[in-house]
Amino acid sequence: MRTESLRTLAVYAGSDIFRIAALLLHATLLLHIVLLMLSNQLGLSQLGTGAVLAVSLMVVLAFIRYFWLRTSLLLRTPFVLLEMTTVTSAIIVFSLLDEFPASPMPWLIAIAGVFPLVLNTRIASVAIMIVAGIGYALNGGVDATIEAWGPDLFATLSIGCLSLLLSRTLHLNRIALDQVRTNERRFNTIVRVTRHVFIITDKAFRIQFANPALQEVIGYSLEDLTEKGIRPAMHPDDVDEHRSKMHFLRDTPHSEIFSRHRIQHRDGHWVSLETRGYNMLHDSAIGGLIFSIEDVTLRRSVEVKLQQETAMLRAVLDLNPSMIYAKDTDGRFTVSNQSFQQRFGYASEADLRGKTAYDLCLQMADPGEEMKALDIADEIREQDEQVIRSGKPLQDIEARGFWRKDLDRWFHTSKYPLLDAKGKTVGVLGVSQDVTKRKQDELQIEYQAMHDILTELPNRRYLVNTLDSAIVASRQRQASLTLLFLDLDFFKSLNDTHGHDFGDKCLIEISKRIVDALPAKDFVARFGGNEFAILTNASLAEAAVKANKVMQAISERLIIDDVSVKIQTSIGIAQLTEEHQTPADLIRDADAAMYQAKDHGRNRAEIYDAAMQIKLTRHARMDVALRFALERNELSLVYQPKVSLSDGKIKGFEVLMRWDSPEYGKISPADFIPIAEASGMMVPIGIWAMEKACRQLATWQHRYTHIGNLTVAINVSMRQLLQTTFFSQVREILESSQVIPSSIELELTETSAMANPMQTMETLSMLKRLGLRLALDDFGTGYSSLAYLQRLPIDILKIDKAFVQGLGTSHSDREIIHLMMALAKTLNLETVAEGVETLLQIQELQKTGCNLGQGYLFSPPLSTDEAEAMIRNSHVFPLASPAAR
Repeated sequence: MRTESLRTLAVYAGSDIFRIAALLLHATLLLHIVLLMLSNQLGLSQLGTGAVLAVSLMVVLAFIRYFWLRTSLLLRTPFVLLEMTTVTSAIIVFSLLDEFPASPMPWLIAIAGVFPLVLNTRIASVAIMIVAGIGYALNGGVDATIEAWGPDLFATLSIGCLSLLLSRTLHLNRIALDQVRTNERRFNTIVRVTRHVFIITDKAFRIQFANPALQEVIGYSLEDLTEKGIRPAMHPDDVDEHRSKMHFLRDTPHSEIFSRHRIQHRDGHWVSLETRGYNMLHDSAIGGLIFSIEDVTLRRSVEVKLQQETAMLRAVLDLNPSMIYAKDTDGRFTVSNQSFQQRFGYASEADLRGKTAYDLCLQMADPGEEMKALDIADEIREQDEQVIRSGKPLQDIEARGFWRKDLDRWFHTSKYPLLDAKGKTVGVLGVSQDVTKRKQDELQIEYQAMHDILTELPNRRYLVNTLDSAIVASRQRQASLTLLFLDLDFFKSLNDTHGHDFGDKCLIEISKRIVDALPAKDFVARFGGNEFAILTNASLAEAAVKANKVMQAISERLIIDDVSVKIQTSIGIAQLTEEHQTPADLIRDADAAMYQAKDHGRNRAEIYDAAMQIKLTRHARMDVALRFALERNELSLVYQPKVSLSDGKIKGFEVLMRWDSPEYGKISPADFIPIAEASGMMVPIGIWAMEKACRQLATWQHRYTHIGNLTVAINVSMRQLLQTTFFSQVREILESSQVIPSSIELELTETSAMANPMQTMETLSMLKRLGLRLALDDFGTGYSSLAYLQRLPIDILKIDKAFVQGLGTSHSDREIIHLMMALAKTLNLETVAEGVETLLQIQELQKTGCNLGQGYLFSPPLSTDEAEAMIRNSHVFPLASPAAR
């Protein structure tokens, strides 16, 4: 809104009026003096001339002040008083000059009316009084009559007071005008920058005023609505209600309304508005209806979205099977879902709001359990306070139900801090889930993980955990702790004979017998397979007694499915010592003692012996070292000659293996061959030895053509014979080395040949078809039957050195060898005697017709170079002493 008429008032206010009035006063006075001088042709005295010059100077200063120097410098009180004094003095001078017949009163009255316009009220009042006094004096003073000085005096005072009044009025008007202008600028600024729409209409709702926000909100300008007559469409659902409110506002003086409605924007979308209307028709300054309109489209959209999200969150809360709730810092429930409400018997959130855990626990408690309920509530409150104090969640709390009716249920609870906008904890959010099914599954899994499914005894893991705790407790109490390790004797044979189902039933019954034979405080576990462990706080003597009792209980006749069996067990006993740092150490020693019991005849109990453990430890370490021996080139072959007992010539060599370990030095075959057999390393080592020996013999055959039928005997283990790939491996070695197959002898022991006679005969037959010669080693020490021996496709019988060593001294050994030789002649087999160490043994062997001899009397095992030297030189061994020759 603009008020243009107010701007012109500044010309008539204050200093501006004084500037023009003072200029007119000084100029008129000067003009009056000049006219008098010209009309009377007067000459001025020196004093009059000075007065004229003073008035002229005032004219010039007033002129400058009015046209150029429009600052407060020439309007300051000292300058104005000086100016007033100068002009007044000039008038007094003129009035006193006889040659200057001018009355001073009009000019003094003018001075009293002009200068108070810019002077302070008090100073102006004094100045007026002085001017009036000067006029009184100039009119005759005390000698003059009142008729002479009265009118002039009163005129001077009146004009001066009017000037003061005018000055004050103009000053107040100027202040008011400045305030009006300030308010006008503020109003214009507010209505322009605000996002609210302000509209003033007349009684007919014709717009008289609208701020620019109108176009921003609805897209139409004031001109569109007033001049073009555009009326934005209102949403049909809002028309009736809004129109009713408008009529009420118009027809009801001093009324006001609030309306929510939607207007179609110029672009076509709907704008949500909130309108507040005020009836100001009674106010002459307004004379219309005022409307304050706010665009709440975004807010309404947010509100709708918030309502939707609130409804969705409420649905999520209520449909969630978990029990969800929130509390304030006083522990009072503020929010809860239906699962939580139903859990504690409440119909709605409002019924639960404001209650505490104490209220719920007391409500759920059975009569007489109030103290327990309060204890539970205290624990819940302590958890809440911990979350509030720390500001950190308390998660994964698992506990059974609180009351007898739900003790079989498990609940998983997590609590989280609720934070306000400043990060201050203002409450606790709790989430509880019924995890009974999962917990039961976990307990079942844990039980299965810690127990043997078949016997339901604790398993190996359970044993290790219990033993770990028992070791700590035993050392704290300085009490004895002993472990008994049981292994059922020949249980594999029972499974092979009657089947594994039968064996499982036996294990179930045996486990019951073990438990029944021991005190309830003893810990019994199934270690695995047919192995059991007993943990007891007993001395070695007491443990031996318990072991015998267990062996007796197990050995009693057992009838399963109408089959009667008798099972025995070997037991190892180890007592906890300072050397046992872990459960594995004690189990290891008890297991070692058990193997010692088996070595000593089975069905017995043995107490752990440290020396035995040293031997087993070395055996185990050698087992590990042997697995790397082949790739580290620690293995080598030596050759022991086989000599003809008829002429002393070398007919062949037996290939023997040697191991030179960096850790253990030179190791006897008697030590490492059993280890290789037990660990399965004999299979790759045997193939390596065969390939190396075949290549070496092929080299000799190519290099020394005179060696004729020189053979090389290679030992074959039982594990090799049982390998399905053994035949193909042998064939590949023969082909790659290009050795003469008939010069290769494969030696197998009587024990290995009889391990699986049918498979052995099939494999040997296939090898025989390759052209190889087959030898049966250590004949006489095994348990082969003559029927199987007759069917084996062997070419050579090797007589064990145990029989050869008794020749010449033992009649029985000589007879046994005679029988062997007779059998060999019957089967048309070549014979080789092992362990020949004396000439007497040679003589006895020659009498029996033995073909070849092998032993230290001829030569120890030779290196490759030494063996090759004998072949190159066609070495012949003497078969009799020099005297005999």
